[in-house]
Amino acid sequence: KQPWCDGKVGMYGGSYLGFAQWSATKYLHPALKTIVPQAAVAPGIDFPLFNGIMPTYLLRWLHYVLDNKLTDATGFFNDKKWEDLTAKWYQEGLNFRSLDTLEGRPNNIYQRILKHPSYDSFYQKMIPQKQEFAHINIPVLTTTGYYDDDQVGAMYYYKQFHKWNKNPNDYLLIGPFNHGGSQYYPAPVLGGYKIDSVANIPIIDIVFNWFDYVLKGGERPAILKDRVNFEVMGTNEWKHVATLDQMHNDALTFFLGNNLSGKSYPLVNRRPIQPGFINQEVDMTDRKELRFREEDIMAFTILVDSTLIPEKEKLVFVSEPVDGTFAISGAISAAIDISINKKDIDLVLDLYEQTADGHYFALNESMQRASYAKDRTTRHLLQPGKMETIHFQNNFIISKKLEKGSRLVITLGVNKNPNWQVNYGTGKDVSDETMADAKIPFKIKWYNSSRITIPVLRY
Repeated sequence: KQPWCDGKVGMYGGSYLGFAQWSATKYLHPALKTIVPQAAVAPGIDFPLFNGIMPTYLLRWLHYVLDNKLTDATGFFNDKKWEDLTAKWYQEGLNFRSLDTLEGRPNNIYQRILKHPSYDSFYQKMIPQKQEFAHINIPVLTTTGYYDDDQVGAMYYYKQFHKWNKNPNDYLLIGPFNHGGSQYYPAPVLGGYKIDSVANIPIIDIVFNWFDYVLKGGERPAILKDRVNFEVMGTNEWKHVATLDQMHNDALTFFLGNNLSGKSYPLVNRRPIQPGFINQEVDMTDRKELRFREEDIMAFTILVDSTLIPEKEKLVFVSEPVDGTFAISGAISAAIDISINKKDIDLVLDLYEQTADGHYFALNESMQRASYAKDRTTRHLLQPGKMETIHFQNNFIISKKLEKGSRLVITLGVNKNPNWQVNYGTGKDVSDETMADAKIPFKIKWYNSSRITIPVLRY
């Protein structure tokens, strides 16, 4: 209605603003002609629930957006304050519900969110659901990164759009970017890794070129040669394909070997002939180690390192050397067969490349609350002592060519650090559990029938 407006409106922005755009499409206004959701968070999918698990970062973020009329950067970036708070909460074994009181400022919105540990209507009503995606008839450009901690949210919208809409008019741009880099300008060096020169692109310029294309009839941005546009790390090359599935043309399947060799187990490419398992015991009362994320709450912040820091609650599995003729390209999946002595558990699965010279490159990080692996809307507790399959399906996309002689390394275990809720396995609301619920340690059997599927792009 403004005199300077021709009636065509476009929206762009990242993180919360990416969510706001998808939220706007739930009630699509005729003036809205395009959206460019960047690193878009999906409420209940990747924040404040990530595969069923809540981060301690939730309280920090709420103060960031609530403490004044804009955003409270001073309080938000006070790392020492927030690390001291979560360290105290973690080491004393307090319940997750007490975190705001411990901080000294009870927070009603924090408490309201904790009442919704499942993906229920509280989250669902915020964004399009099912057939509502079918009514979105405007072009969409999604940008995200391999190390964007909201990638899972951004890709949730992308996949739902394709599932429910017969003719989705959309484009995806994804590369070696973190949360901020996938919105504006990529970091030339990301967690110690110097990104390929072709990946160092001005994404914000592409956004405005996209608006010229959609709103003014200009040329489509040159990098968007097909619907899915991704950079293969280590090749200095962009690939352009029609669908997400075409990011790969093969897959590797590995099983968990159960014969200990030194400090690791073998990652084998054939299902073991003899059934077996690894016994593991995890004491959830042991709080001697404190491991904090420096920036992002999910995606790796250090990509290149010379060592893999051992963590007592994780097992290490190592493959044979690879021939260097393929890239890992897409999102890994896993079906982990376990039995435990409790009713629930939070699992983590990380994937690394160990180069021939012994360095490690972080590729993928996954986590899953077992009781929400089957259905994020309804909790299904495990039966103690019964073997059950826990599926890891909502994982990060990566595309990187492996060096010849490299090995794939998987760490698999129990989530136990101050960045997240601590699940003690009683079956109670995890926000109410305390150290008193950890008197009996987790006793886990990891079966060698467990399998990890890794999509690859062969050259």
